[in-house]
Amino acid sequence: MTTTIEPPATVPAPYEPDPARGFRKDASGTRPPASATPPDASGTPAEDEPTGTPEVSRKVKVALGIAAVVGGCVMGAIGFYLSFGNLSKAGHTVFGFSEDDAPYFAIGVDVAIVTCLLLDLFMATIRTSWPLLRFLAHLMTVASVYFNAAAFGAIQDHPDKALSHGLMPVLFVIGVEAGRRILVHQAALPADHDTIPGHRWLLAVRPTWRIFKQMKLWNEGYSEAMGRLRERAIFDAWNEYKADLAKAGLEEGSEAALARLPKKLEPFGLTVDEALALPDRMAREELRRQQEADKRARDLELERERAEHQAEKERLAHRKEMASLTADLSATEGVAGAQARGAVAEAEAKADAQARAASALSDAVESEEAAEANRRAAEAKAKAAEAEARAAEAKAEKMTALAKTETEKAKALEAVHRAAEAEAGVAEAKKRAAEARDAAAQILRRAVEAEDAAGMSQRQRRVRIVARLLLAAGDREVTNEELATAIGVKSEGTASEHRKDALALIQAGYDPARGFDPEAASLTQE
Repeated sequence: MTTTIEPPATVPAPYEPDPARGFRKDASGTRPPASATPPDASGTPAEDEPTGTPEVSRKVKVALGIAAVVGGCVMGAIGFYLSFGNLSKAGHTVFGFSEDDAPYFAIGVDVAIVTCLLLDLFMATIRTSWPLLRFLAHLMTVASVYFNAAAFGAIQDHPDKALSHGLMPVLFVIGVEAGRRILVHQAALPADHDTIPGHRWLLAVRPTWRIFKQMKLWNEGYSEAMGRLRERAIFDAWNEYKADLAKAGLEEGSEAALARLPKKLEPFGLTVDEALALPDRMAREELRRQQEADKRARDLELERERAEHQAEKERLAHRKEMASLTADLSATEGVAGAQARGAVAEAEAKADAQARAASALSDAVESEEAAEANRRAAEAKAKAAEAEARAAEAKAEKMTALAKTETEKAKALEAVHRAAEAEAGVAEAKKRAAEARDAAAQILRRAVEAEDAAGMSQRQRRVRIVARLLLAAGDREVTNEELATAIGVKSEGTASEHRKDALALIQAGYDPARGFDPEAASLTQE
């Protein structure tokens, strides 16, 4: 199994997530330290960053720029003047335009070239590059060369005339392309960084087509797609390298094993030092992934234990409430039953006593008096029955009142339970907010430590503050006034400049959550 990939035009150094922690200076005991300095993503050196070559003075730059602009204007004016005459002649004599319409044909061809180039420059300034405009401008240049050469007959009969008349349009387009590159470089525009270079299509058509397909399907830039593709290829090559070591019986980290790395990773543009540093880098990456997996496992186990504890707590509380309600209900029913039975017994006893008295009186007095006693006994029984009915009614009323009381208690307990759940939710939200603040403070601390270790200037620190604000805001639009307040400046124009630098830094891979800063990593290793 072999893994091949076309190396990019500009080879980025291997990605180092956190070179300040656990970084070993030597790849082995006998090898020199690796150099993993990533180049600037925009191709423009960072402000105040030391370079190996002396800086050209501003006066020299201005003088050369003025001379270039004047020369380009003179060259363009001469070229369009000569082209106008040739195209007018060719439009009338060769392509069949009338004498009145031939000059418009010449103007249209030349203006089309300039318009396409200007539109391309304008779209680059608003960060909406469209390569079709440049292609169309170049195509119109070729057409202008052909039309100029055709004004004097067949091109193969007069090759010297064809070359001389095609020279000026080509020089003009070259001058405009040079100006475009200067603009893209000075303004750090993404026009040339997120598109596939033309020479790559010529050198590797099929791999370039796969990259183009990935860019369009996943809405990625060229540098991002190349970085991911290259990282995957290096990872596959590393696995193949370990398999080859196992097959050859070599110990990983030995001199014989390390000697194979540079040749194995040569197709991916890695230097010898970078190749020799790959085992350390892979070990750190594997350790980081293992630590993250362990942390996720611990968090998951903690959440599961919390959920079980909370469920058990709720079950015990519910059982306690039900036991209390059952005891209250039993006591109430016992009291009501005893009261009802006592009332009935008392009524029966009174009725029996009155009946016995009436019976005894009937034996001693005359029949009229016996009848009166019987009547009174009947009234006593009626009163006893009425007392029983009243006792039963009182019992029913007590049971109804008890049922209402139990319902109100259940509602009150449910309200207490909901309040407890709400308090638990508030406590959990406060805890999460505290954890988020702690995580943000930790990220800020690591970023400040990285800036201190890299010895960054005040402007670089302010740019990173703006970058962290933009990353934290997410989809929310952060105004220049907020940025100016955060970095302690009064001018919103200064805040806007810091915003541009911060966006460029974010595109270069700046991620304070992982502690990665491309410029800080570069300065620390240097």
